[in-house]
Amino acid sequence: MAFTVAVIVLKGGAGKTMTSIALAEAAAESGAAATLVDSDPMGGAVRQDALAQDTTRPLRATVLGLSSPDLPKRMGSITPGADLVVIDGPPPGALKIAQSAMEAADVVLIPCPARPGDLDRVPATLEMAEKAGVPAFGVFNFYKTGTNNAAAAEALVVSYGVEMLETKLIDSTKVAENYGLRPRGITARYGRELLDELTRKAAG
Repeated sequence: MAFTVAVIVLKGGAGKTMTSIALAEAAAESGAAATLVDSDPMGGAVRQDALAQDTTRPLRATVLGLSSPDLPKRMGSITPGADLVVIDGPPPGALKIAQSAMEAADVVLIPCPARPGDLDRVPATLEMAEKAGVPAFGVFNFYKTGTNNAAAAEALVVSYGVEMLETKLIDSTKVAENYGLRPRGITARYGRELLDELTRKAAG
């Protein structure tokens, strides 16, 4: 049975799709059978996969679009043979789909932009994961070491009670250069470190 990670935060622009693609591609790079399920009706991950297929850096993970409140019932039939399934979460207002994605997962990963104004929906996301009975971890992205924003963001997630992973995506203009392409450089490294840390967490 596949290990399933739902990448969800109830806020737009937090880096869900970037994180989902980086994680799924890291698994595929390691030789695992990785499937990315795009639960966003807008299909951001599906669109990036289509763009990448016409380049020299196509995605290696299988990317499927499924925006449904019945994900737990349908996951087995759409991801046969997968070792790792990554669910790219829906937009903020699609609460039933978000809840469904969490219930289909073994772990919820909450992308946390290291900017205090972008963390206001983290508590609600954490509460939803607790309701689903699924462990949740936060991961910082857009992180600038030594800045006031980073310090304030770290203080906020502590006050929210989020267990943060050690992995961080350092803020860089190079991240945007991976749009519609297989991740490389800083984004690929982020995916590998994320996969390694989640694997260790799953092993106990």
